[in-house]
Amino acid sequence: MNTKGRFHFDVSRYQDVFSKVMKEHGYPVEEELELFKDSKERVADLHVGARIIEATINECYPKGNDLLATGSAYLKIEWSVYSVLEKKVIYTVSTEGSTYGEVESNIGEPGILRPALADAVERLSAQDGYRRAIDPPAAAADTARVARLRIKRAKAFSGDVKNNMESIKKAVGTVTANKGFGTGFVISEDGTVLTAEHVVSGSRFAKVTTAAGKECYGEVVASSKPRDLALLKLDCTGLLALPLGHDKIAEGAEVFAIGTPLSEKLGFSVTRGVVSGVRKVDDLDYIQSDVTVLPGNSGGPLLDAHGNVIGVTTVGVTVQSVPVHLNFFVPVTDLEKYLPVELE
Repeated sequence: MNTKGRFHFDVSRYQDVFSKVMKEHGYPVEEELELFKDSKERVADLHVGARIIEATINECYPKGNDLLATGSAYLKIEWSVYSVLEKKVIYTVSTEGSTYGEVESNIGEPGILRPALADAVERLSAQDGYRRAIDPPAAAADTARVARLRIKRAKAFSGDVKNNMESIKKAVGTVTANKGFGTGFVISEDGTVLTAEHVVSGSRFAKVTTAAGKECYGEVVASSKPRDLALLKLDCTGLLALPLGHDKIAEGAEVFAIGTPLSEKLGFSVTRGVVSGVRKVDDLDYIQSDVTVLPGNSGGPLLDAHGNVIGVTTVGVTVQSVPVHLNFFVPVTDLEKYLPVELE
């Protein structure tokens, strides 16, 4: 068969070929993922798609058995790398694969096509553009061993929070990762952003959009799942940082939350409440407040009456999807305990 038209190609009988070759060349591969769905704990940052644009298959079944075959195959495949974060194809290339002669198969046609596919995948793995797009795990391993980050505290705000709100909003951003979006805020002018771990869970990279509409891309450099905290290092400069509070939290004190509730169009929404108490849950401290937070606020700052950060939004309780003003925040004083940072 020599075809330039359509023919049946059952992906499930070939996807392990791609995974095997990529792993052999050190690429990170997630095999048990549902495309464009967030039902798994980990979601891939990148998806690789393949389109067969040319195929030549010569096959023979000498014993009349549908499984015992001999033959050869040639494939030309167009590959596309799709970024879940950027929501676009970031790299395309075509490679060819061949059996380079006749091969024997005891699984019918797939046994003839699989060596040709493996050859095409091998050629893909060797493409410099593909390697740059995927970024192999060796680079990630170096980043994972990041030394403790020295964070110079921003100067504390004084006066009424309303007078500082313009500066506060410049330091807050909408964080977009492969599971959706949340909120984060700059804690160091070098581009270090603090957010909730569950906002970037399973992602290596994330995008942070500032109040001015500037899009910054960053890498998750540290995280603590038990404490639901994560740090991003952005590629942007000239950012303003929020001051981190260190005073004792007082029950009844007025507080403010800022974030991106429900929709990215509602970014930088501000709500007001009071500290309802400091609770211990599973031996971890949480600030409880009636300030309104909704999905999308996660990772955003809880501010005192001046605008200094005292907590990080982690969870808001709802009953039948209706907020009940029972919300919990990780005290920012836990930052040094659970992440590799030193505040100066």
